[in-house]
Amino acid sequence: MMKNENWTVIRAMRHARHDWMNQIQLIKGFMALGKLEEAERVIETTILQARQEAHLFNLCLPNFAEQLLTFNWEEHSFQLEYEVLEHEISVNIHDELLSEWIDSLFHLIERHIEKYADNLLCLSINKVDEGLRFFFEFSGIIQNEHLLLDDIKSQLEASHVQQWKIHEHSSKELLFEVVL
Repeated sequence: MMKNENWTVIRAMRHARHDWMNQIQLIKGFMALGKLEEAERVIETTILQARQEAHLFNLCLPNFAEQLLTFNWEEHSFQLEYEVLEHEISVNIHDELLSEWIDSLFHLIERHIEKYADNLLCLSINKVDEGLRFFFEFSGIIQNEHLLLDDIKSQLEASHVQQWKIHEHSSKELLFEVVL
């Protein structure tokens, strides 16, 4: 995993502009081909993504937000998708602690998956009475399912994790939730 600790505003804007230009080029291409439904789908997907970024910013966890926003701009063995399920969430979570914890979890997952497979980790975030709930849904190729489960259980038994549950696991998927 290659983690770039030196994100500058210029570098971040360059990546964001590149992503936006890709979306605009897709829309233009579909329109030129007369495929208006596909162009509309790209527009709607882009709008939803921008809304999710806004919801992520509203968590008031800047390090965590930066981590999720820049994850796919770096070299990793899985793609990350995230969804913040509520518009305005007030949380009492230490931003740096959360960022370190999620980074450690991402590294752990990365160690146990096939590097060049089509791996995807979807993360849903929502507020619960106990704190902030994270629901992780991994699909791809897990190299050693039982070793990954043992490592994740150790990670989830950390002192700041209030609750956790592994819902499903196999050599191709892993679903678990954590409340911090």
